[in-house]
Amino acid sequence: MEAKKKSTRSSNSKRQFQKLLANKLSLVGFIILVVITLMCTFAFLLTKWDPSFIDMSLRYAEPSSEHILGCDQSGRDVWARVLYGGRISIAIGIVCSVLANVLGAAVGCVSGYYGGKLDQALVFVKEIFGCFPTTMIVLVVMGLSGQGVLVMCTIFVLTGWPSTMSYVRSRMLSLKTETFVENLRSTGVGSISIMFRHLLPNTLGVFIINITTNIGGYVLSEAGLSFLGLGVPKGIPTWGNMLNAARSFTVMSEHPLLWIIPGIAVSLFALGAHFLGDGLRDVFDVKTED
Repeated sequence: MEAKKKSTRSSNSKRQFQKLLANKLSLVGFIILVVITLMCTFAFLLTKWDPSFIDMSLRYAEPSSEHILGCDQSGRDVWARVLYGGRISIAIGIVCSVLANVLGAAVGCVSGYYGGKLDQALVFVKEIFGCFPTTMIVLVVMGLSGQGVLVMCTIFVLTGWPSTMSYVRSRMLSLKTETFVENLRSTGVGSISIMFRHLLPNTLGVFIINITTNIGGYVLSEAGLSFLGLGVPKGIPTWGNMLNAARSFTVMSEHPLLWIIPGIAVSLFALGAHFLGDGLRDVFDVKTED
């Protein structure tokens, strides 16, 4: 029986993988994400320059063999800043997306499984968090507390879990009535084990989809907030801070590479995440709920 289950899982995984390969846009998205992430991770192999090194004699230097994308208004190498800045932007996207979805899955699991007043209370909390746009909350909090990566990430996580919670909760409400759940209870298996070991894995598809798509969204959000001066502190190189540094009319008109390059990096990464997320949605054949 166990061998049959393993064979079925293997067959399903193979079918899903083939379906993913057949989706050209998802492959393009996957390649974009992998290439950009690897380039940022191994930035030290692609440039010898320190992204924070200032040399005013190189201020607005044109692209050359030494500085392939030129230098910014402080004489810092643009190529190095794009690569090293991408590390932080992508790390923020990944960490916030994983934590937000883990929180949403955990809350949805507890809410749907136990039901009753606990379910009503958690749904009410979810509705409250869902009423306010993430960007607005970040603007208010960052305006009061000042810039900080931890503050920004905390807000992203606390406002990013409701959609995952909704889906997991609906699945729990359906799955907890299945016969195998009653069998598990009768054999003495605890509620925690039933929820997280036997029921939660059935929501893996939407969990992976949400993580993938949310990564791109959080990278965009970080870039937007940093562009406004409310995201990552300016001393830390990120794609958003590069856009912030290049927002003057003089720089935009006379030195377009300073905003075009980080803008392309942000757009490509977010687009890749969107393409891959759409492909995964087709593979797992699930519909997320708000």
